[in-house]
Amino acid sequence: MSLIAIGLAASLSLAASPVSADAEDKAVLAATQAFFDGLEAGDPAAMRAAALPNIPMMALSTKPDGVVDVRRFAFEDSFGKKVTLGLKEWMWSPVVVRRGALATVTGPFEITRDGKTVHCGINIFTLAKSEGAWKVASVSWTAEPDACPELRKR
Repeated sequence: MSLIAIGLAASLSLAASPVSADAEDKAVLAATQAFFDGLEAGDPAAMRAAALPNIPMMALSTKPDGVVDVRRFAFEDSFGKKVTLGLKEWMWSPVVVRRGALATVTGPFEITRDGKTVHCGINIFTLAKSEGAWKVASVSWTAEPDACPELRKR
């Protein structure tokens, strides 16, 4: 397990070199980076190239009455045709956990649209090594509009 700083902002490039990351951790992060490069570019084909076919996605948000809304959908149903432009997302203090051909990347994030914060939360990417390359296998996140100050302290 490695703690690795990764910036997923406007350029969505790695913010800092990993302190103790090995080549496989770097490859896991590169696959995650490629997925977000496609998001920032508004290019579903680039996102698709960084992922396994039709990956599952899940977003959790809490309604004002405290009920947790769990939305599950396939990549193609949401991002597959068109990606909203003007989005910037960055994740900090990610943790990579890897065993064999399975890896996760988890960390707090903030997403903005046209410079205005939409929400913060926690991202969880699952990746699989397929045919010698790491590919995003699923993405889950929380959408917490009021959590940014707390999460920024991490």
